[in-house]
Amino acid sequence: MSTRRRFLDIAHFERPNDPFVWSIWTWRETITRWKQEGDPVNFEGKQFNEFHLGYQDQREHMIPNAATVGMADDGGEPFGPPLDPFFEEEVLEEDERYIVKRAKDGGVVKVLKNDPESMPMWLDFPIKTLGDWEEYKKRLDPFSPNRFPAGWDIISEDTTSFPVKRELRGKRFTERDFAAGVMCATLYGGPRYHMGVEGLSYAIYDDIKLVAAMIEHQVYLSCEVLKQIFDAGITPDYAVIFEDMCYNHGPLVSPRFVREHMVPGYRKITDLLRSNGVDVIIVDTDGNFEKLIPIWLDCGINGNYPFEIAANIDPVKLRRQYKDLIIVGGIDKRALAKGKSEIDGEIEKARILLREGGYFPCVDHGIPPDVPYENFCYFINELRKLSDHEETRRLIPQGEENAVPGVQ
Repeated sequence: MSTRRRFLDIAHFERPNDPFVWSIWTWRETITRWKQEGDPVNFEGKQFNEFHLGYQDQREHMIPNAATVGMADDGGEPFGPPLDPFFEEEVLEEDERYIVKRAKDGGVVKVLKNDPESMPMWLDFPIKTLGDWEEYKKRLDPFSPNRFPAGWDIISEDTTSFPVKRELRGKRFTERDFAAGVMCATLYGGPRYHMGVEGLSYAIYDDIKLVAAMIEHQVYLSCEVLKQIFDAGITPDYAVIFEDMCYNHGPLVSPRFVREHMVPGYRKITDLLRSNGVDVIIVDTDGNFEKLIPIWLDCGINGNYPFEIAANIDPVKLRRQYKDLIIVGGIDKRALAKGKSEIDGEIEKARILLREGGYFPCVDHGIPPDVPYENFCYFINELRKLSDHEETRRLIPQGEENAVPGVQ
């Protein structure tokens, strides 16, 4: 069975008890610690994924993007809206500890000189008026030159997060044997990037025309990007809608706002996806999104990520309530920092969720540097032992057998 077929069967509740790990997302400091504790792979994403996940869990985001992209030189954090072109970074102020700069997304941030990858302090955002938006949205053109760079539809080292198998090199994504998806929309997350949570929250009451204009354009961007992918003959296996619209007690906007101002756009996007064969549609939002699940299900969105346990969201309870909901995540990162007994509790949770299918295990956010490498490996290996399928019980090699050819 190909990785792609396996992914789709799990998503369609047709392959229970098979732990397909959605991803391993870590802080950079975590990788530094793990290397010191015996991780044999240097921090290069492709080799890291191949060694710790294996091709059995290969999942790729295609380059065309209408949601969120990495703004760092390596395409990683910080993340921002898919602007083309990005703004030129510009240093505005500087002292011995901090740099204040205009970032690539047009906002003004304050960053630590000795830790430039830490969370910045946002000082200002690019959108305050409809006039600002009319100029800014020119960078969110679905037909801009870099939205679909040459070779975007070819399986290559430039388009994958795993090393490319010899037999797939140079072939089109239509010939893939792995799961591939698209970051397709961001109806709240995009405006939040443009205005900040506070600015957007005020605008919902003071300038709803501006908010509606931003949402309308996000829908347009999403649909036109998707049409170009479909016109190229490629059917993604899944689509992700990036929102980050909740905190630990619930949504940052009311369910009424979502129904009135976002659901019509969601329906346009999900209708387009489903009419072209994409029926795995997942919302990415931190926090507690429980109140929004029935709204999303009603408009064709059938999955959620990452089920952040610290936000008081219970994936086991929600599985009992929503039998057809695709669940991604739900593994408490805090448990991985403690010990094997706490990790065993997370493994038991995964066992319950895997029983019916429709579940992709994953830690509920980036793995922080208080998680030892030994604990991480224990978690992955115990998770894999839950598989009813011998071919997917691949364990992370431990001890002397964990050598990686070519890695010093």
